[in-house]
Amino acid sequence: MTDSRRVLLKVSGEWFSGAKEKGFDEKTFASLTESLIEAKNQNIQIALVLGGGNIYRGRELVSLNIDQVSADYIGMLSTIMNGIALSNFLTSKNCDNSLFSSFAIGNFIKAYSKEDAEKSLLSNKIVILVGGLGNPLFTTDSTASVRAVELKSDVMLKATNVDGIYSDDPKKNKNAQKFDYITFDEAIQKNLKVMDQTSLCFCRDNNLDVRVFNANSNGALLEALINKKTDLGTLVKVKND
Repeated sequence: MTDSRRVLLKVSGEWFSGAKEKGFDEKTFASLTESLIEAKNQNIQIALVLGGGNIYRGRELVSLNIDQVSADYIGMLSTIMNGIALSNFLTSKNCDNSLFSSFAIGNFIKAYSKEDAEKSLLSNKIVILVGGLGNPLFTTDSTASVRAVELKSDVMLKATNVDGIYSDDPKKNKNAQKFDYITFDEAIQKNLKVMDQTSLCFCRDNNLDVRVFNANSNGALLEALINKKTDLGTLVKVKND
């Protein structure tokens, strides 16, 4: 069994839809759930922050002249729908979990508090965090970095569709260099699109390592969750060793 550790896993909404353009992909839910259960059984405490891009994308409302603040609120509601779906799927697989929204929404989702989330993690429950930060104009990457620091996570894992961070778009530039390690300052200075600048600065200032990896690779998600010394993807750090 691995030593106990705590991780914050950021999952994009687009990843939930699998090969579909929108909606939910059962194979993706099953694969994610299998990895979460296995990691939980190995004494890993896991909190997830969910995106909502499989239900709603901000660019879709541009033609309707909906302002950014209202568009962001719609995005927050999309993450809540994803959270309800994932929580129910985990429950159907006998995986204990707690779902928290950053703002009150009815009586069927608990409002987030650091203390309640901490208790759930210590009780070996998967914690699902939705609703962003509860305020517009912040990305779910920023949400993930703030929650990771609040919950004293050992690392933030960013599950993506690419196998790490590159110097350029590898699909457009075959000579793009993949980084095994990179500092936050380098990522900021090079304007690499791994996360938004606010999130990068917050992680740097709180000394929170971030690992970016391809969650579609066979076994990658479980490997990232349980292995402290994995070489998957790219590790973003305050300083290079």
